[in-house]
Amino acid sequence: MSKDWIIEVLGDLRGFAVTNGMPSLAEQLEEAVVVAVTELAQTTPRPEAERYDAKVGQLTGPVG
Repeated sequence: MSKDWIIEVLGDLRGFAVTNGMPSLAEQLEEAVVVAVTELAQTTPRPEAERYDAKVGQLTGPVG
């Protein structure tokens, strides 16, 4: 089972914080996304790495 769902959940929470005027929370959630992406990359073998797009709030195409 893919663990990428956690990235999407954090992105959704970040989007909520931005939309509702919670800039500090949004910033902390962005940092949490970076940590989650980093840790997942270290623990989950992937045939092709993906990158997190903060503007979109989700994983997008391959890195590179």
